Amino acid sequence: MIHEERVILMTKLQAYEDGGGKKDIGIAGYFRGDYIGSQILKSVICMTLATAILYGGYIFYNLEEFMKNLYQTDWIAYAGVLLKRYLVLVIVYALITYLVYAYRYTKAKKGLKKYYGGLKELNAMYNEES
Repeated sequence: MIHEERVILMTKLQAYEDGGGKKDIGIAGYFRGDYIGSQILKSVICMTLATAILYGGYIFYNLEEFMKNLYQTDWIAYAGVLLKRYLVLVIVYALITYLVYAYRYTKAKKGLKKYYGGLKELNAMYNEES
């Protein structure tokens, strides 16, 4: 005999598994600090590469001016300015990454909590029938 409530609940659970549940299960496999830390590390590495590419592109674009001022530039001061800009950029980007992935982790945990509650409810329905 088909129980309509049970079929509806099973459909909702399966829709969650096929949709956002896959990501949520993957996210919940980590501890909160490990998940957020790995995402921050990835973003810092990507930001470092992007910054190096942008600085390299800027130098390449202004190569003639760069070559003219090659011996007149105070390279230590110039490197200090670039390093300060890089650090500010990375810190801001890491903070934004922290906020985004902390929110995603919390959202995934809430979604999985509802999912596991639905599984318990489904199990209770099966136990009532037996």
